[in-house]
Amino acid sequence: MAFGRNRSTEPPLPVIDWRDVEHFVISDVERGPGPGAKRPVLGGNAVRVPRLDGQRLVKPPCAFLATPSGPSRVGTLYEDRERQRLLCTVDRADGAGSEGGTGGAGHDGERRYVVRDERAREIGVIRRVPPSKQLLRCTWRIEQPGHPEIVGRNKWVAMPPQGVPLRVVGKFAEQVLNAVFSPGGEDGDGPVRDRTLLWVADGAEVMQSVGSEVSSIKAEWLDRRLAFAMAVVGDR
Repeated sequence: MAFGRNRSTEPPLPVIDWRDVEHFVISDVERGPGPGAKRPVLGGNAVRVPRLDGQRLVKPPCAFLATPSGPSRVGTLYEDRERQRLLCTVDRADGAGSEGGTGGAGHDGERRYVVRDERAREIGVIRRVPPSKQLLRCTWRIEQPGHPEIVGRNKWVAMPPQGVPLRVVGKFAEQVLNAVFSPGGEDGDGPVRDRTLLWVADGAEVMQSVGSEVSSIKAEWLDRRLAFAMAVVGDR
């Protein structure tokens, strides 16, 4: 008998259209554990759309990541597994980014990432804005031509729960709200900071994200390549 045999003989999941996905995560897991499969099946680093297939979680891909090339390149995404059809690129602004350098940061500490399509045409810009006197943490901005600016902040700061006075949303807003509304730690010994970002444009919710996972995209006009790029950039 052969023990520990890799049961990854299942065919790759079909690639789904990236244009209208509403939730995704960046992962190399294609199939999770399930009946008859104790271990996950890996399928390469990709933008994936989690869904249930019976009792098993599967993550079909919609875009594939490649190793960045060049000091300013943060991410390269392709439409196909063979990585022949370029989807978009993500670069730090001004071409900087060597270790120990200033990266794409401006004099005010802001970082800019430019997203371009397969013909090197600009799709939009992602900006990481340093903390101000009102907020303790950085905020994120997504600029898509022809649409209002999208601002990403901790969801309690962006949209305080009912009953929280507006004066709280100031210098200590995030600390106070996280302490009050975040669930306890695994051992119940303290609060855990809610890392959910709420992305808003003109007062309307565009999407929600936690790290490299986007749980919902509500604005049809949002170019999904910008959402993918945001997840690739992460906390760089």
